[in-house]
Amino acid sequence: MGILNRIAKIRFKYALVAALVISFGAAILFPGIGPDPVIEMMLVFIGILFGIVVGFFISDLYARFQSIKENAATDSSGLGTYFSFAKLMVRGRQNRKWLENTRDIINRYVRKFMPLPWEEYSKTEKEFNELMDSLKELEYKTDKENETYSNMLATLSGISDAREKLVMNGTDHLTKAEWTVVFLLGALLLFSLFYVKTMAFISIMFTGFLASAILILLLVIKDLSNLNFGESSVSIEPYERVLDTIGKPRYYKKK
Repeated sequence: MGILNRIAKIRFKYALVAALVISFGAAILFPGIGPDPVIEMMLVFIGILFGIVVGFFISDLYARFQSIKENAATDSSGLGTYFSFAKLMVRGRQNRKWLENTRDIINRYVRKFMPLPWEEYSKTEKEFNELMDSLKELEYKTDKENETYSNMLATLSGISDAREKLVMNGTDHLTKAEWTVVFLLGALLLFSLFYVKTMAFISIMFTGFLASAILILLLVIKDLSNLNFGESSVSIEPYERVLDTIGKPRYYKKK
């Protein structure tokens, strides 16, 4: 497991602890008004609506993360496969300069991508086009080389398709209107919880746990929307293996 995974886990643990401390601290400090039929009815309806909306957003954002994960795997594994094919095109001195140029382009591509946030992934377009254009310098004659060349084109085509999906998914975040709905429902739900609570032990515990759950769900949505969830396993570790494949030193993103 990479260092970024550990950092992300530590950060989430601190956020989890903070949510628990804030929620239970507020539940202990604020006495509440007590049972109110109108507020209790609002609490039920708002809770159901909040659960539906948050569940939908989390499901949609997690599906986007899964798509990014799959296409990043296609992109990174395709780069490694492409370079493996490229090495087969070298015989004697022929294509050696082209192979070194290909290695440098892939190295620049990976090192430019790894520090970028996902919404700026399209900035690697220049390096990818250089990789495509470099094929013009490639010499091939034999049937085996023709077959390898065809496989290289197919690999680049797969990478190109994956890139388009990554670019689209990287710019897909919750809108301001969607965040407004989530925060408004969350705030109303918290208000209702603290309004009807009493200083009884069971009421404090119930309010503290529910308030913590609401805050944690908001944190999960935030991480999913900003693509901080699983960042290392998607955008760091697979591309480090690409650098291993092309014989270049690993790059470690600074946090």
